[in-house]
Amino acid sequence: MKKQLFIGGLLAAALAGLPGVSLAGDIASIQPIGFSADGKVFAFQEFGIKEGSNVPYSNTYFIDTDKGQYLEGTPFRTELTDKDANLSKARRQNLTAARGQMDKYDLLTNPGLIAAFNPPTELGSPAKTLRYTTLATDGPPKSPYTLSLGELPIAAPTDCAAVAKRVLGFSLQMIEKEGVPNRQAARQVQTVPTERACSVEYRIGGAVVYQPEAGNQVHIALVLAFDAQRNGRWIAVPVHP
Repeated sequence: MKKQLFIGGLLAAALAGLPGVSLAGDIASIQPIGFSADGKVFAFQEFGIKEGSNVPYSNTYFIDTDKGQYLEGTPFRTELTDKDANLSKARRQNLTAARGQMDKYDLLTNPGLIAAFNPPTELGSPAKTLRYTTLATDGPPKSPYTLSLGELPIAAPTDCAAVAKRVLGFSLQMIEKEGVPNRQAARQVQTVPTERACSVEYRIGGAVVYQPEAGNQVHIALVLAFDAQRNGRWIAVPVHP
């Protein structure tokens, strides 16, 4: 069975900036790794400490940006429960396991551009829209893009039966493309990956962009998914404008 791409885990953030959110949950951090030269593969590492158990974890994801799927044999997941476990050890072990795939696609050579970052700690920023440009230059924005996030109810999986709130999926539209109004349906998610199946709220939290030497740009939209315990995990959605 093919795994759908929508990737988890990213972007270090605290919950203090999100209205109505308690500090009970945790949000994973992210370290983008990079793209293959042709933009067809994107990878990142997510990591953190699980709330309550204090267990350090680290996962490395490799995504086929055309098909919207994890590469076969990935992601690589590490979770440490031994007495001397710490986040540094979890991250090192996880990257060691993933190193073969990183080298295979030469991902460190093509880091891409973090074009926008909109975590919950960003006070006053919109939770459902994100506007950015793909050129890292000073001055007025050139050829901007805008992504718009919507939420929609989905059938709750059996594992989510204990969730008091309604389980949601999301839709993603590119409503501005190179400065021109647009209504491109970038992605509509009626079923979410297993690790995000019980999500009750979403926030659009960032965008990563890569321009291959030959071919079209690849955009990775970063969507933050909250579960009922207010743990925040991330989904990365490939967008091809």
